[in-house]
Amino acid sequence: MRKALGLSGAQLARRMGVTRARIAKAEQAEKLGGITLKSMQDAADAMGCRFVYAIVPANGSSEDLILVQARKKARAIVGTASGHMALENQALPTERITREIERLAQQLAREMPPGFWDDP
Repeated sequence: MRKALGLSGAQLARRMGVTRARIAKAEQAEKLGGITLKSMQDAADAMGCRFVYAIVPANGSSEDLILVQARKKARAIVGTASGHMALENQALPTERITREIERLAQQLAREMPPGFWDDP
């Protein structure tokens, strides 16, 4: 952000009340993944920016992640039941199994029972 704003290291150092060497050290630490959140907040404040530290889903939303897990669980549950039913010559049609997986997935996503995030 400093470079995008056209601020020199010395200018940022003056705004933060630290030395230019400290800015260089902080930027090097940032590259190596060793900077503190406090340092980032202080730098953001000095540049008139807001520092945001967040964990966000790689794809979609948190609701999407929950539904993906719910579908995994539902497929495992319905798959086990379907296997037992097939052994008893009572297999359900594929369309009905698909509907049941989706129905159960929606229920699991709403309730998120204990063990929800355990692998099926």
